[in-house]
Amino acid sequence: MRTAERIVMVILVLVLSGGALWFYLVYQHDRQSLRDAVARGEFQLPLKEETVATEDDWRKYYPALVPVVIGSTTVQASVADSIPERIKGLSDTPYLPEGVVKLFAFGAEGEHGIWMKDMNYSIDIIWVAKSGIIVHLEENVAPETYPQSFSSPKPAWYVVEATAGFVAANGIALGDQVVVPGQ
Repeated sequence: MRTAERIVMVILVLVLSGGALWFYLVYQHDRQSLRDAVARGEFQLPLKEETVATEDDWRKYYPALVPVVIGSTTVQASVADSIPERIKGLSDTPYLPEGVVKLFAFGAEGEHGIWMKDMNYSIDIIWVAKSGIIVHLEENVAPETYPQSFSSPKPAWYVVEATAGFVAANGIALGDQVVVPGQ
């Protein structure tokens, strides 16, 4: 390597190193300035605003609904048919409106465990076979049961989550028929 090339390489390394050092010092200075402002009481982290859901807001949580018949009761179902939707379920929703259920379409038979992670209210859980027959029920499952998981002892194709008391109020029983669109 020629002397001129070496000089250029050394200058390039020094410039890049100097630039990186300058960015680091500026970043540290900004962090220290922020710490000093917090210590003096001149800066507060913005608090997350609490929003209270109203009866009119429920459609943002359950936008696309399809009619489903459970026993002799027709309800509107918010369908969870993708893995992320099934994982989230009703977690972090403020409530489940009257006449609305969450329908989990798994596309395969199984036990399909349900837990109450990040739930704000109790629910009834209904496991449904591919034929549409109810094979298992869990009533009044509370958020405090988390991390316990609830599953059907018999293979199910669908799971329906409804407000607590739905099963009793509508006389839903094992062996009742659930009619899902396109079933």
